[in-house]
Amino acid sequence: MKIAVLIPDRNDRPELLANCLRMIGEQTLKPNHIEVVNHQPIDDKCDITQRYRIGYNRLRNQGYDCILLMENDDWYSKDYIQEMISAWLLNNKPDIFGTSYTVYYHLKLHAYFKMAHPRRSSAMSTLLKADLDFPWCVDHEPYTDMHLWRTLKGCTFTPVKPICIGMKHNTGKTGGRYHDNYLHQFTNVNGLPFLQQYLDRESFEFYSNYSKRHAELVSAS
Repeated sequence: MKIAVLIPDRNDRPELLANCLRMIGEQTLKPNHIEVVNHQPIDDKCDITQRYRIGYNRLRNQGYDCILLMENDDWYSKDYIQEMISAWLLNNKPDIFGTSYTVYYHLKLHAYFKMAHPRRSSAMSTLLKADLDFPWCVDHEPYTDMHLWRTLKGCTFTPVKPICIGMKHNTGKTGGRYHDNYLHQFTNVNGLPFLQQYLDRESFEFYSNYSKRHAELVSAS
């Protein structure tokens, strides 16, 4: 089994990327390759689809069985890749695969909510079979996951506990909702105890202090 990880990146949140690479390095099942697509942006438009497309095409015909889409700001458990691959194999290796729900946590509000979506997964928790030939949506489309799930055939699984959490923060270029919009969705307040029960110690310290640390850096600059 050859596994690749694909990370879209714009060089605008290096601390988050470094933390993501740390989490990948601590996985119980490590990937054979990590592809970070971090070329200089040509404009201020959302280009996450472009980066996913470029990265996926780079990884084609390289002998990989699957490609995991991972986003540099989100949390991944140490057994994330193991859980995803095991469930993918149990479901007969569909073209697209992922988790049936997403937990979103806002690092400034320290609040969270859970979104169920049984027929698709968020991009941050999506696995693609390698070497598929399919049309991509336009490069500035922020919701790559919606297009992929409309285009490809696949299924989801439901982890007993969160194996990844979508972290919202409004740092750098963000394409999805919930960074600074739809904040009323974060109905579960006092979220630090919730975060602490799932995250390893280093990840908890990183995320629980991120907003304060980032604000200090911005004010200092």
